[in-house]
Amino acid sequence: MTNKNRRKSAGGGMGLPTLLLIIFVILKLTHVIDWSWLWVLSPLWIAASLGVLFFLVIGLILLGAVIGLTSGNSRVTVGIKSWFRKKDQEDNTDD
Repeated sequence: MTNKNRRKSAGGGMGLPTLLLIIFVILKLTHVIDWSWLWVLSPLWIAASLGVLFFLVIGLILLGAVIGLTSGNSRVTVGIKSWFRKKDQEDNTDD
């Protein structure tokens, strides 16, 4: 088979949390394990919690960066203000 005939898959397949969830549900329904449903479904809520935690950390980092950029004595803010002052002075001398 040549490389032209191969199909590319966009999916990543089944992840570990999904696989564990399926195994735990099957074991619970066949009475092999006597766990509460909270722990049977734990791969689902643990993965979701980690995803939410990841986005919260990224959000806090971005919020800190925005606060740092908008503070009055930030180098970036001072540089932008001085650039605009230079542009205003050049525009005033052209008149």
